[in-house]
Amino acid sequence: MKKSIIGSLVGIAIVIALDTFARVVISIYMGLNYPMISYTEFSGIIWPILLTLIGGFTVFFGAMFSLTYGRSHRVITMLSFLTLTILLRYGQIYLLTGKESLFYPITTLVLSLGSILIAWQLTGNKKGTATSAAVEEESFNDTQQEYHETE
Repeated sequence: MKKSIIGSLVGIAIVIALDTFARVVISIYMGLNYPMISYTEFSGIIWPILLTLIGGFTVFFGAMFSLTYGRSHRVITMLSFLTLTILLRYGQIYLLTGKESLFYPITTLVLSLGSILIAWQLTGNKKGTATSAAVEEESFNDTQQEYHETE
C-alpha cells in the first residue's frame, strides 16, 4: 500500500513538472512572463489548445508511472492518483474562476480523466501473466529434458 501512495505522489509530481516545463518553454518562446495557470495570457488560439493537450498527455504519463509502480494495489493507486489529479485540476479551475474563460481548464480536466482511464486500460492485467508464462516455460523445459534423457 505504501508503494501505491508513493507512486501516486510521484505521478502527480511528474504531471506538475511536465506541465510547468511546457509552460516555461512556451513562455520563453513567446517572450512572456511565466503565467502559472493562465491560458489567455498566451496570444492566439494555438497556445491555449496546445497547453490543454499537453495537460492531458502529462496526466497520462503520470498515471502510467503510478499504475506500474503501484501494480500490487492497482485500485488504491488509481483512486489516490485520481483524487490528486482532480484536486490539482479543480485548484486550477478555482483560481481561474472570474478571471478568464473556464473552457480550457475544464477541457484539461476532462482530458486528464480520459488519460487516466486509458492508462488504467493499458496497465490492466492480461490473460497471460509473466508468472503463468514462466510456469509454462518450466514445464516445457522439463518435458524436453525428460525426452532427451530417455534416448
